Amino acid sequence: MNRLELSKKLKIARIESGLKQEEIAKLMGLPISAISVIEKGTRKVDVIELTKFAAFYAKPIEWFFHGDNHENYRRWYDKDKKLAEAIKLLQKAPVKYQKSCACAIIGFLKESGLIK
Repeated sequence: MNRLELSKKLKIARIESGLKQEEIAKLMGLPISAISVIEKGTRKVDVIELTKFAAFYAKPIEWFFHGDNHENYRRWYDKDKKLAEAIKLLQKAPVKYQKSCACAIIGFLKESGLIK
């Protein structure tokens, strides 16, 4: 993967997460101009930055290299299609709603006795 392909994926992930360049810049501790040049592909992204981007965008690192169609996922929830779909939908929700949605799901699972 080249820098331009990664920069496109970073921009897509930011948009899908519902964050603006200003918001991710503040979260990353970078100037807005840095986010702009990263998304244009003129600035490199180091491993630590990519890890932070992935966390803020609620994407696994491998998504930036393979996308949603990568067949070799080894995450436990990818083995169940419905659970994988639910996680994917949760990841697409704006970041500010993800935590409350996840807490509601966990509460439901606990009340139903499916988890302890």
